[in-house]
Amino acid sequence: MSEHVVEPTAPRRGRPPASSRAEIETVAVELFLTRGFEETTLAEITAAAGVSKTSFFRYFPSKASIVWWRFDEYTAGFARLLEESRDRGDATMDLVRAAVVGAVQRVIDDQGLWMQRFRVLEESSELRSGESQQWAEWREHVAAFVAHRHGLAAPDVVPQAVAGAVHAAYLSVLRRWLGVEQPGPQLLPDLDRDLRPLCDVLQGWLDTAPRPEG
Repeated sequence: MSEHVVEPTAPRRGRPPASSRAEIETVAVELFLTRGFEETTLAEITAAAGVSKTSFFRYFPSKASIVWWRFDEYTAGFARLLEESRDRGDATMDLVRAAVVGAVQRVIDDQGLWMQRFRVLEESSELRSGESQQWAEWREHVAAFVAHRHGLAAPDVVPQAVAGAVHAAYLSVLRRWLGVEQPGPQLLPDLDRDLRPLCDVLQGWLDTAPRPEG
């Protein structure tokens, strides 16, 4: 009987393993926090991560994308939570508050890595110049959700004001967490508690706000 010969497996193509991407990100964030985002070069990141520039660009199109891709991932998760609850019978602002807390719960970790990325955003003038657009997208998800629930258009005053108020309160909580040595999931009840009074007031406004005619 002839011996069975196993042909060599062809190299895998396509997207690289996520673990390698996460490793590069972790090394880069550490450098950003110690040296500053603007002062950290791509060469320093690749040297510290032990990868070539070619390998780096397989995962990230730019240095800034190391920070932004997690933000985009988080915002997409927040939008999904709102979409999944848009036709539920609960009060609108209870659902918004639950989505805000739920989205953070999905990304925050015991090591505080998520908040480290937020610290990089807060400390970098270069990144903050683009941060407004990222947060604008976040607010638009809230405005669209409120508009759908109350028969309004997303650009109307009420949905935009609600979205702006929730965003301001949420951002204030995140900035307070920067003073916590190792912010993690245990802070989520604080976020829910801090948002509740504001959301209750906004719900009262939504309940009495006039609906557009027709």
